[in-house]
Amino acid sequence: MKSSLPFRRLARRLRDTPIRQKLMLIVMTTTALALLLAGIGILLADSILYRSALKSDLSTLTHIIADNTTAALSFEDPAAATETLGALRARSHVMNACVYRKDGALFARYTRSGVTTACPSPKTAEDIHFDAEAITVSRPIVNKGARLGTLVIVYDLGAIYERVQLYGTSVVLVFLLSTLIAFLLSSQLRSLIATPIVELARVTSHVSASRDYSIRAQKFSGDELGLLVDGFNEMLSGIQSRDTDLRNALLARERALRDVQEARDSLESTLVGVAQLNAELRTSNDNLARSNEDLERFAFIASHDLQEPLRMITIYSQLLVRSYAGALDTQASAFLNNIETGTKRMRELLADLLAYAEIGARLDEPAQPVDMNLVVQKVRDNLAFVVNESHATITVGPLPTICGFESHFVPLFQNLVGNAIKYRSHQPPHIEIVAVFTNGQIKICVSDNGIGIAPEYHSKIFVAFKRLHGKNIPGTGIGLAICQRVVERYGGSIWVESELGHGSNFVFTLPANLIAEPAFSRDNKEDRGQTLQ
Repeated sequence: MKSSLPFRRLARRLRDTPIRQKLMLIVMTTTALALLLAGIGILLADSILYRSALKSDLSTLTHIIADNTTAALSFEDPAAATETLGALRARSHVMNACVYRKDGALFARYTRSGVTTACPSPKTAEDIHFDAEAITVSRPIVNKGARLGTLVIVYDLGAIYERVQLYGTSVVLVFLLSTLIAFLLSSQLRSLIATPIVELARVTSHVSASRDYSIRAQKFSGDELGLLVDGFNEMLSGIQSRDTDLRNALLARERALRDVQEARDSLESTLVGVAQLNAELRTSNDNLARSNEDLERFAFIASHDLQEPLRMITIYSQLLVRSYAGALDTQASAFLNNIETGTKRMRELLADLLAYAEIGARLDEPAQPVDMNLVVQKVRDNLAFVVNESHATITVGPLPTICGFESHFVPLFQNLVGNAIKYRSHQPPHIEIVAVFTNGQIKICVSDNGIGIAPEYHSKIFVAFKRLHGKNIPGTGIGLAICQRVVERYGGSIWVESELGHGSNFVFTLPANLIAEPAFSRDNKEDRGQTLQ
């Protein structure tokens, strides 16, 4: 375990190393390892081949010397044998050469200058023996099939060592030169991958910090990284255009509201010129209505059109992760994760914004009977996973059938029930939905045993994008704004009755003329309300 600590530390350092240095390290390590293995292979192959060639050469040499000493042994002429052995002086690596008689007695000998060792004992058969210091070759001296004696030659390994040194030096020089060339080439080529990623990360950080959508990332290539840069720039262009349009729409709305307020203040301060003030008020109201319609239409179009560039950013971010797996450093991976997280968050916001904008639509379409009991059942089906996961129980009393649009009431109940589960306490959520008829209105209550809401936040929670718990609990902050918009769309109102730590009771009312079943108003008075499991 202790031996693995240095490797873990090295891995952590490499993980945090900039991508430029990481690419350089990968290229240099791969190149150096390949060259090193190739050099070792060359040395080993040459050593084996040279030993084989040396063995063949010494076998031939001993055969020639043995043949030349046959006559000397036959005529008992040691001087002639010694003279024949003296020819081995041309071979600087021959240490000893000895001719033995048939009975093993030394007949003639050659010893290289400075060598003090004697010839080894002769062997009866031909033999070549390698040891750590020399090569010993034994060959019988034969004449007409009769063995006359034995020739023994001792050859040192200097030739092998010199060759290994020569080739080793050559391999080292080639290794160093190749490594230098690889370093110079990789220094130039690493920017092909690192530069686009670093540029995209820089622009992403700048946009995230400054909210300046006018800048663009520089495109360096036409590969997947180039496509990602194009998609990113296209998204920035779309966001910039829609941000400008939204700002202009908001400014127009503020001007219209200011005009209305000024007209109202003028109406309250004086009655002089009231047909003129009324006309201006109607004009301002018309402008405000048109501004609201334009803003809703813009929100619908923007939330719909922004889905495609967001999808493109997500796809190319995932493609970049898969294509360069292992080659990206921690910073680049974090930037890609931020891109994916941001696009996911934006898609959720756009979906809620689209739902918010659609509530104001269908003004000219005829209303249809909507059974609230079926609506709640559909909400249960939509939230089945979180209901089962949280062990929530939902108790529902008889609900009326309303003239309206089902697509409005599904998100109304789904947001209320979903919030009751999301903001639950340590106990399993218990949710009750009850409807009563009172004072010419339908009053529907959605109660829970969750964490509750402090009184000072009762009116703030219905403001769009207002969230009490920040990022601790996921959400877009527009759910209750959608609920309020639905209720007010049908002429009702919504509020919350809650204390911190004692659950919440969300109540909304609808005009009685929306009831499609008159029997409901008779059977569900406030004093006769009931709930069903």
